[in-house]
Amino acid sequence: MLRPFLLERPVPRSKIHRKLISAVVVGLLLSGCAWSAGSGMTVEQHLARADALVEQRDYLGAAEAVGRASRQRPGAISLVLRQGELLEAAGRPEAARKAYLRGLDEESADLVEKQELHYRLFLLLTLKLADAAGARPLLTQLPAGSPRHLDAQGVLAYADGRYQEALVLFEQARDATADQDLRARVLYHTALAYERAGDADLARLALFHAVNQAQSLGVRKDIERFFSRLQAHNP
Repeated sequence: MLRPFLLERPVPRSKIHRKLISAVVVGLLLSGCAWSAGSGMTVEQHLARADALVEQRDYLGAAEAVGRASRQRPGAISLVLRQGELLEAAGRPEAARKAYLRGLDEESADLVEKQELHYRLFLLLTLKLADAAGARPLLTQLPAGSPRHLDAQGVLAYADGRYQEALVLFEQARDATADQDLRARVLYHTALAYERAGDADLARLALFHAVNQAQSLGVRKDIERFFSRLQAHNP
């Protein structure tokens, strides 16, 4: 029997659909913005261009702009993480892997930044590159018992087909953090496990909670894509 997903109150299925579909709606395109990608642009200009391209849903172009900013500001791990996130959103997981690995080579990265890079790389390898074996050693780089470590353990259990174990670990990860974006990511993983276990309704409930907490582009895009796939197979 699947571990139940506890809600504070029942949520009508129609409301779940409205909430999730709203996350898939294309954002307003910017008009009248002409940017030069020339080498004379500052870091701030490259980042402003990236933001404009994200509004147009040109994630690959935005990743290239952030990459230029990153080359002008070596050692800025936040830019490496942003570029990797955009490459994932653009459907370029192999390019994202290379970006995260470049970040790990930066000697200036502090411990927290390296842990985030290891966590992102772990999820990328396991969920998007089907390389759970390559991801497994990265677990040792995350503090035992931390929310990210618990989530990563759950993702490995999910990849191995141990869905009940994965759901328990995801619940522990959610309980261990107040970070909304991290909770949204864990809830997305929870939805993956429910769907693979054959319960599309519980998967939708988990996604409903995820979409209401997601802050970052990467998490929102993962939720959108999975919801579209879920709807296609379970209308």
